[in-house]
Amino acid sequence: QHLPDLKSWDAKILATDLSTRVLARAKEGTYGARQVATVPGLLLSKHFTCVQTKPERQYRVNDSLRRLVRFARLNLMESWPMRGPFDVIFCRNVMIYFDKPTQSQLIGRFWDLLAPGGMLFVGHSESLAGVKHQFEYVQPTVYRKG
Repeated sequence: QHLPDLKSWDAKILATDLSTRVLARAKEGTYGARQVATVPGLLLSKHFTCVQTKPERQYRVNDSLRRLVRFARLNLMESWPMRGPFDVIFCRNVMIYFDKPTQSQLIGRFWDLLAPGGMLFVGHSESLAGVKHQFEYVQPTVYRKG
């Protein structure tokens, strides 16, 4: 929405998860009416198509948006196939399951993948407090690679 000339950008989204079941569901790009209830009507009509009306309305993400996303299985503790640099990394509500040394290792790997000035977003129940890192704090859940 904030990039009206998105077609002129080299924009791609890598969506990862450990679960192949979750990835398959996400790749379908289909959501029930309750799941999209908070999406503003203008955005819903622009980026989704109603594909089913009964018993519950189902919406599918339009191909123009779907083309931007690649889905892949990723275990954060194993080797990563992606090389970067990335401008933004979202790692939300994952680090809470790891101890501090593992969190530090993971944050270091994100640092290596981010371009200078790149942004890291973590979950609201997470922070980098108590974790060794080089990131600049921007605001809660948001960090910048200097």
